[in-house]
Amino acid sequence: MMDETYQQKKDALARSLKGLSAPFGKQMAVQAVGTDGFYFSLNASQSMLSASLIKLPILLCACDQASRDPESFRNPVQLTDSEIVGGSGVLQILSGRTWSVRDLLALMISVSDNTATNLLIDFLGRGVIQDWIRKNEFSGTILGRKLMDEAAESAGLRNRISAADACAMVERVMTMEGPFSDDVRRWFLHQQFRGKLPALFDELPCPVNVYNKTGEMGEVDHDAACFVCGEHRLTIAVLSEGVGDRQKVLAVIQTIGREIADYLLSL
Repeated sequence: MMDETYQQKKDALARSLKGLSAPFGKQMAVQAVGTDGFYFSLNASQSMLSASLIKLPILLCACDQASRDPESFRNPVQLTDSEIVGGSGVLQILSGRTWSVRDLLALMISVSDNTATNLLIDFLGRGVIQDWIRKNEFSGTILGRKLMDEAAESAGLRNRISAADACAMVERVMTMEGPFSDDVRRWFLHQQFRGKLPALFDELPCPVNVYNKTGEMGEVDHDAACFVCGEHRLTIAVLSEGVGDRQKVLAVIQTIGREIADYLLSL
């Protein structure tokens, strides 16, 4: 009876995720994988504009390099005024002009810093990052340009990612080992953009921890996260593109997060 009840809970969560996301058609994609065997996928291989989720493969490429050369995280990177871009982040208002790779990565994830991201793309090499993406078979992901590069965007260059790729990348963050792996996970746990999947319970007393990375731009709202409760872990990516009513999308993403937290709390 216990196994049957367990399966009923998984089936109920899958029905809920489908009911919430399916009405958006191809404008929403979801991939969810749990350590308890839970699985849900809808339009997950569909490649969408990535917004800040493109920061996930940049981070993982840097972490792979650090696994071979731990000192690489300590390498200094120079920032000039001409390299500062707008959008999210804090480097545009700070006075520091020399930053370690580690600090740039932390800023890229914890406050989604666009200037830090562009410095890392130049430091690692866009071609190197794209080769890493291809070698790791993330077929729905493309690093086409740096962030806030209007000229490259006008030329048709886009950054793209799929829900399947984003989910797998977050899962890789949660399971990777190495000298900085715990630090990296803390960047996700304590990152500042919490208004999507964890929004409905993030400020409440709750034993569910959420390690997430969001992305947003015009008619694009994403969140990729790992929910951890006790011995259970569920990783999910929810991507949306082309929906004019942003509040409707945000409400669904937030409800999905609440459903996952309730599911984990019930196990």
